[in-house]
Amino acid sequence: MRLNVFQRVMRLWDEVHPYNAAQVLHLEGTADPDRLNRAWQEALAALGLGRIHINGDRFRHEPARNGTAAPALRVVENDVGFADFISDEMNRRFDPPGPSGFCTPFRPFIYVSNGSYHAGVIYHHWVADSASIRMLLREWFLRIYDPARVRTTPLRTPAGGYWHFFGPSRSGWELDDGILSTLRSTTRLCNARRIPTDGGGYHVRYSSRPVPDGLIDELRDAARRQQVTLNDVFLTAMAMACDHHGATPPAPSLQELALGTIVDLRPGSRVDLSDTFGQFLGFTTVVVGPPLLGSGPALLRSIARQNALQKRSRGAHSSVLRMAGGLARATLLAPAQREAFYRKWMPMAAGISNVNMNTSWALAYHPSPLLDYLRVTPTGPMLPVVFTTTTLGKRFHVALTRRSELVDDRTADRLLSTFLEQLASIIPASR
Repeated sequence: MRLNVFQRVMRLWDEVHPYNAAQVLHLEGTADPDRLNRAWQEALAALGLGRIHINGDRFRHEPARNGTAAPALRVVENDVGFADFISDEMNRRFDPPGPSGFCTPFRPFIYVSNGSYHAGVIYHHWVADSASIRMLLREWFLRIYDPARVRTTPLRTPAGGYWHFFGPSRSGWELDDGILSTLRSTTRLCNARRIPTDGGGYHVRYSSRPVPDGLIDELRDAARRQQVTLNDVFLTAMAMACDHHGATPPAPSLQELALGTIVDLRPGSRVDLSDTFGQFLGFTTVVVGPPLLGSGPALLRSIARQNALQKRSRGAHSSVLRMAGGLARATLLAPAQREAFYRKWMPMAAGISNVNMNTSWALAYHPSPLLDYLRVTPTGPMLPVVFTTTTLGKRFHVALTRRSELVDDRTADRLLSTFLEQLASIIPASR
């Protein structure tokens, strides 16, 4: 397979700092490391996954079998905090391809707690999107808890790139409109707040905050009453939080906040990609200015209008144009120069990745034995702060990743607190 446009962008980012992500199952009971390790190896073999062979701009999956077994499961005791462990793994590079061209894109682990444990994987993000890893964790889980339902055939691999699956003729957007939208977005972002020139390094820290069960149901009801989406509500709370505690301070000529949403493009393809292992993400952007940041209802309406327009115009799918343009420019730059490029042309304050696991396999096993599902999203040169929200049953998990030299622990705590406070304020406002 040839690397698609976003995979090539991610690999450029990875040259600057490890571009890793994580997904984790929180399970009740006591972990059996040997059994979990066997189940992991079996899942990889059955799905046709394992090592990756890279040759120029092409790659292939090499299934784990006969002496090429995947790395063994790592067992982590709770003498190190869970947030510290995840943070360390987000900053730890995957080994580059050796002389044979092979590399390993997965680092599975179990984290032992009292009465429960976490079973998860740190993964090299260019290889797989969130939907792909959810397929992999499903098969790992089923081999322990419901063997009768396991998949026995390999996952499909992509038969083409972004243009093949999500181009104008495949996803219902007009090329002219996509080009004009890209130009308008670039112009609007000229007024957006930026990371300071002395933004420092890319070290990532992960943190999370407990959220009362049932809050997500109240938020969903509030969104329906106001005829907006949950993502509109999340972006509104993010804007308020980043306005006060974000990594992009205002300047006299730069007052607006730009926020990105990471979008799973699979549902927008005419080809069924539900069992295809790969990387298919796009993004949309909203921009809000100072007058709106002082009024929650007006801010929510503005964000909802911008998102509705992008849905109608298939903005997430046409984002391939911005990816291609950014790739063409960044390829010509040394890794150290890419910070300035993204700081100028994609000055984002924060991003969000939101997944509702209630439409997936996981709901059938929640709350027992699957207590919760956690996801962790990388930051990178473009996004100094990322909120990762995941819903399972009545559980609502909020994770925050940030570049620690821009957002320290105290500020991160304020970001999370303000985000959740703003979410809670939207509920009574809609009644």
